[in-house]
Amino acid sequence: MRHFLIVGCMLALLTACGSSVKLDPASVEDKNAKGVPKGSTLTALKENLATPPSVMTAVPSSGTGVGAGSGSAAGTGTSMAAAGTGSSSAADAANRSAAAARAAAAGAGAAGAGAAGAGAAGASKSDSAAAATARSGPIADPRTSPKVIYFDYNSSEIKPEGVELIDAHARFLIANKTRQVSLEGHTDERGGREFNLALGQKRAEAVRTRMRLQGVTDIQMEAVSFGKEKPAAAGNDDAAHAQNRRAEINYAR
Repeated sequence: MRHFLIVGCMLALLTACGSSVKLDPASVEDKNAKGVPKGSTLTALKENLATPPSVMTAVPSSGTGVGAGSGSAAGTGTSMAAAGTGSSSAADAANRSAAAARAAAAGAGAAGAGAAGAGAAGASKSDSAAAATARSGPIADPRTSPKVIYFDYNSSEIKPEGVELIDAHARFLIANKTRQVSLEGHTDERGGREFNLALGQKRAEAVRTRMRLQGVTDIQMEAVSFGKEKPAAAGNDDAAHAQNRRAEINYAR
């Protein structure tokens, strides 16, 4: 009997509890979610997944991944900067070497130009000295000085003794600008008339060229040829021929 009473009480209690207990419509997963603290790791993961990529980049995360990424970026940047610095240094060194080479070449060119200029100046001084020496000799006297220049056979080249005589007359003409001369070319009797006229003209022109180089003006000189028409010595031997191969300096007044 006692047992039946106990069982009946238990049934009554169960009936009362069943009428008053209401089930929560939320699911088990939601209840578990509500039971999780808001600042926990699961909540942070959900928030990160819902956040746009641009915002996620700005949100600080736990130290390990971020530190690794930052270190990698910093290392890469440092390496690139070092590479750039090395390339720049190499380029600067190459530029400095090229500039030094150009400066050395310019210095060598300037030195060569200076040497060439010095050589030209020396040659100019030498020429001037030669001209001064040629003009510093005795001045011919038209009244008494020899006026005949002799030539070798079939030649119009002035011999050394003829050069001295011509230069002496040139100095006189330079000092006396109003004086004029007739330079006459002659030949010996051998050869035809036309040939000897041409040869006589070459001899007269050779004397005029020498005087012009000394400073005598063309207006003071006239070159003419007589060929074999006016021999200085009669005969057909070598002595007569040597006397007739000549150029004469004849003053007009």
